[in-house]
Amino acid sequence: MKEFKINLSKGEVLYTGSYICTLSKTAASTPEPISLEAAAEKLAEELIMQQAMNREHQRQQDVTVIQFRQAQEEIKRLTKENGSFKQALEKIAALKPLTNNDTNACNFQFAITTANLALEGDAE
Repeated sequence: MKEFKINLSKGEVLYTGSYICTLSKTAASTPEPISLEAAAEKLAEELIMQQAMNREHQRQQDVTVIQFRQAQEEIKRLTKENGSFKQALEKIAALKPLTNNDTNACNFQFAITTANLALEGDAE
């Protein structure tokens, strides 16, 4: 029969071979004999723990994929929205220049210019 050394997730080490099983509580401690039933139980516990960890990793991976797709959609939406705002500002800027006598009109023109500069800065 082959001999196996199995490192368990709780730090224990299970040794099997020739129908004799031993278990050490740490990798450095002396192995103590255990029954085949106890060894099978240790392996079953390990398998269940590994399956739970695999399910959790899969769940986290699924969540990450969903978040990534949502981020891609948000980027597309914001890019489209940015283009719409830029077109609207270009249309407003193309209107007849405002006179300097109207303070409110000058403030509005300043706001349009500032927004244009901000949009150009975001595009870079």
